[in-house]
Amino acid sequence: MNYTYPYVSTNYVSGQYRPQSLTIVSQKISQVQPPHFSDEAEYLIVTAGEVTLLLNNQPISLSAGEVVLLMPFQMQQLKPEPDNPIELFRVRLSLGLVLLSSIDEAQYTKALQNSNRFHPIIRIKQTEQDFLIHFCQETIRQKQLPTGRTSSLNLSLVSYLFHLFQTETQVPLPDQNPDTAWQWLRYLQYHHQSAVTLTELATIFGKTEHDIQQGLVRISGFTFNQLLNQVRIRNATALLQFSELTIRQIANICGFKSIGTFYYQFELVRHQRPLDYRKQLRTHDQLVGLSDGWVIGVYLLEHCYEPITVEQLAQQLNFSVDTVTDRLKQHFGLTFKPLLNLFRCELARPLVLASTLTIDQIAIKAGYHDTASFVRNYRRIWQVTPSQERREQS
Repeated sequence: MNYTYPYVSTNYVSGQYRPQSLTIVSQKISQVQPPHFSDEAEYLIVTAGEVTLLLNNQPISLSAGEVVLLMPFQMQQLKPEPDNPIELFRVRLSLGLVLLSSIDEAQYTKALQNSNRFHPIIRIKQTEQDFLIHFCQETIRQKQLPTGRTSSLNLSLVSYLFHLFQTETQVPLPDQNPDTAWQWLRYLQYHHQSAVTLTELATIFGKTEHDIQQGLVRISGFTFNQLLNQVRIRNATALLQFSELTIRQIANICGFKSIGTFYYQFELVRHQRPLDYRKQLRTHDQLVGLSDGWVIGVYLLEHCYEPITVEQLAQQLNFSVDTVTDRLKQHFGLTFKPLLNLFRCELARPLVLASTLTIDQIAIKAGYHDTASFVRNYRRIWQVTPSQERREQS
C-alpha cells in the first residue's frame, strides 16, 4: 500500500466538479429508487422511518438516527417499506472539502492505514441528531439566500460529519458481497496513488486480466484504465486548489510517473491544462495557500476552547508574538483576541440554538471563565444575547 501524503479515495465521473462544492437536499421517499452510482462521496442522514439500503446488492437496514457514508465505488438503491415513507438529508461533497477538512498529515496516515477497515454506518445519539438536523436545515436555508456564498458553511458541515464518524457508535454490517468485482473496484480506488496495473490486480486476486476487465465494465461501465485515470485526475483537480503544491508534485502524488502523461490525461478529462485550471480557481476564490496566517488560524480554531494565550500559541508554532499578530491581521483582518472570541462564539452558537445545555455550561465549553464575558462577546458578534436567541429560536 502506498503511504504518499495526502491520502484520498474517490471515483470521478462528473464534468461539473468544483473542489469546494457541496449539495444538500431534504427528501421524503415513499417509492423504491433505481440503483445508481454517485460520482462523489455522499452522506445519507436518516431522520424518520426505516428503509432497506442495497449497497452493492447487499441489503442493509437503516432507521432514524443512522448516518451512512457512500463512496463512488458503491452502487446504492433505497427500498422503503410500503406505505411507510422515510425522511432523510442527502449530502454530496467534493473531494476538495475532504482535503480542506483534514489537513493534518497524521490524519491522512491514519486514514490510509485503516482504509480497508473503514466503517460506513454509524448511529448517533438524540442530542447529536437534533443538532445535525438543525445544521442541515440551516445549510439549506443559507444556500437559498441571494448571496449564495456558503464555502465556510460547507466545510463546517463536512468537518462535523467527519467528527461523528470518529466518535459515534458503529452499526454492524452484513457479510461481504460474494461478487468479487466490487472488491477489485475498491482495491483500485484505494491504491490508485501507487503504480497499480491490471496485471497486478489480476495476480493479487488470482484472476485473468480478461476476468478483471470484464468484471469492472459490468459493475461500473468503465475499463480498468478509464477508472484509474478518472480517480487520479479528480485527485489532481482537488489538489490544484493548494497553491503551494507544484504541478509536478501533484502528478507524483496522484500516481503519474510522467509529467507528460499527467498533462495529457488532465486535458483529456478537463479539456484544459492544469495551470489554466488553477488560474480559474484563483478567479473564483477557491485557491488555498498554506501560508503562516492559515496555519496559525487553523491552530487557533482547533484550540479556541482552551485557555490559550497569544504567547502560548506563538511558542507552540515557533513564531514571535509580533509575527502571530501580523499574520492573523493580514489573513483574517483581526488580531489574536478578537479572532479567538469570534471562533468561540461561532462554535458556541449551535449549542445555544440546538442543545439543552445551560448558558453557563455553554460558556465553559466555549472556553470562557465566566458567563458574563461569554454573553458580552456573543452579543457583540451576533447582536443578540444567547438567552434571547434561544427564546427566539424556540
